[in-house]
Amino acid sequence: MSLFEPTSIAIIGASTTEGKVGHDILKNLVEQGYEGNIIPVNPKADEILGQKAYPTISDIPDEVEMAVVVIPAKFVPDVCKECGEKGVKHLVIITAGFSEVHTEEGAALEEEILEHVKEYDMNLIGPNCLGILRPKIKMNASFAKDMPAVGNVAMISQSGAMAVALMDASPAYHIGYSLVASIGNKAQLDECDYLEICEQDDETKVIGFYLESITDGQRFLEIAGRVSKTKHIVLLKSGVSEHGKEAASSHTGSLAGNDAAIDAACKQAGIHRAHSAGEFLDLVRVLSAQPPLLSPNVAIITNAGGPGILATDACEKEGLLLPHFSEKTLESFKESLPSTAGTVNPVDVIGDAKDDRYAAALQACCDDPKIDGAVVILTPQVMTPVNEIAQIIVDISKKNSLMPVTTSFMGSENVEEARALLRKNGVPTFETPERAVRALAMLRSTGVEMHRRCVSTTTDDATSEHAASAQALLADHHGLLSEDLTEHLFSLYDLEMPKQAVAEDADQAVALAEKIGYPVVAKISSPDILHKTDVGGIRVNLKNEADVRDAFDGIMQSVNTEMPDADVQGILIQQFLPIGEEFIIGSLRDPNFGPLIMVGLGGIYTELFKDTSFRIAPVNEQESYEMLQELTAWKLLLGMRGKEQSDIDNLARVVQTVSQIVHDCPQISELDINPILVGEEGVVIADVKIVTS
Repeated sequence: MSLFEPTSIAIIGASTTEGKVGHDILKNLVEQGYEGNIIPVNPKADEILGQKAYPTISDIPDEVEMAVVVIPAKFVPDVCKECGEKGVKHLVIITAGFSEVHTEEGAALEEEILEHVKEYDMNLIGPNCLGILRPKIKMNASFAKDMPAVGNVAMISQSGAMAVALMDASPAYHIGYSLVASIGNKAQLDECDYLEICEQDDETKVIGFYLESITDGQRFLEIAGRVSKTKHIVLLKSGVSEHGKEAASSHTGSLAGNDAAIDAACKQAGIHRAHSAGEFLDLVRVLSAQPPLLSPNVAIITNAGGPGILATDACEKEGLLLPHFSEKTLESFKESLPSTAGTVNPVDVIGDAKDDRYAAALQACCDDPKIDGAVVILTPQVMTPVNEIAQIIVDISKKNSLMPVTTSFMGSENVEEARALLRKNGVPTFETPERAVRALAMLRSTGVEMHRRCVSTTTDDATSEHAASAQALLADHHGLLSEDLTEHLFSLYDLEMPKQAVAEDADQAVALAEKIGYPVVAKISSPDILHKTDVGGIRVNLKNEADVRDAFDGIMQSVNTEMPDADVQGILIQQFLPIGEEFIIGSLRDPNFGPLIMVGLGGIYTELFKDTSFRIAPVNEQESYEMLQELTAWKLLLGMRGKEQSDIDNLARVVQTVSQIVHDCPQISELDINPILVGEEGVVIADVKIVTS
């Protein structure tokens, strides 16, 4: 952990002029109490802020463990080489003007720095960063003005300005930090490296990331999946990928949006995703202060009916349950609460409640074996002793330290002092009941459910053999895959398609239809036509020769009108199996995380309802089922209005298998199975589109 606990720090570019970055960083180290050796490097000064200065780092007689570099960009590579020769272990390059300016000169300078870092086996933070802080040892090696409080949160921010803003807001939330790192361009150490550093840091309980990019999505997924078993990870991600827009030629691409990969990665690796700076702070403070919620069974305590109902609605949305209380708890309520109180969870202690009622209700809930967490709501009536109630909650929370409690003290001026008391003592408090419930739900996902997830890309011999055959099949192909190649690829993975073949004229189409057996489907076959329906290229439920001939001629005429230059190879005649509900299985390739797998409601409803679930491929059987259960259409699969349950097992198997195909075949840029028909006794892959690059 010497990266965040150096015994000596040289500031290369330390300035005698107050207000310059090189002066402010030195001042932070000197005046905020860092006890290691502080060494200014400035060829024009003998001492700065009482510290002896040296012309170059080579002139320093003592060992230097870390160097903070604040000089013009063009001089940085040579200084890095000097640092390497001096034996410096860690470089923090504050200076900007490298790859982030998108010039050849900037990129070349950064590459030169990396060569020296690699040659001398140094760690590099930055360049173009704020610096690093370790409050426990009073090290503020940055140009952030203040040292944050000591705590158990590690903040890793790609933006220095965001790090400063979050630290500035932290005192109001009573958030303390184990370390803060502004990582800038991530030229060497990236988010994966900092994850591993925080994993080994005993001072860190929660790891909070603000990231604008992820360098290696698959590595991040693997490491986060491991680290999240022991520490909480919160991610605030901006600059989401544009892959959805680029892949708009597929249904999957248009449905993915801009950040489906981030959502999928967070689900698979047990990461808490924040969608705003406020939510980031909410999550960090709750996770750093409260124990996990061991089951979804919670209680709501309130002195007002309306907020209690809002909290109840929020519990249902967040997957929390409000069980009936035990007989012992109900007896306790009968003794301590008025007869007008509500005791059927939520517990309504009534508007005139004092601290004694809140104490009795909360302690009874803590003692009830059916309850594992509580949300306490207060609205400030004229007779409400707000501060006394806050103190009661603090006292009972400390006494019952294994049970998480969140609160919503609603209002403003009348509850501010009480909120401050709660925050100071580690009890999360929120302006609305919904936020308090969501915070409690987040504690649920840090318990057993999160820890059973495992990210693995290991393959057995059979899978490896499939992968080799599939890659050989696709080796020289680019663009839309033909029907026969698609069928061949799927057959390697035991995925059956309806009987089908391509006809070059109407007579051949009729012969194929009679061989396959009526009814049949007719579809245009062309590598240039991605969406057959858009050009009138599909006819279904053809029951006889006349239907087939009409369909052949009609499709050809329509395609010649709509796309006269298309390379038409004929008409695909396919077995018609109109069973079950229409779903879609799709995939596209994210530039950071690799292949995404999607399942959702398909057919004509695909883009209307956008009922989808995404994961990073490959997924296992359990994850396939979880994806299906996330869909609103899950109820459709279970059976509605007298229908029997659909063949969910087979649908999950296809999702899993397709995820393996796109993982095995990096050539596949897009894949759509739309629709896959799901009936009571099987599934039918009705239409497939695969694009290779």
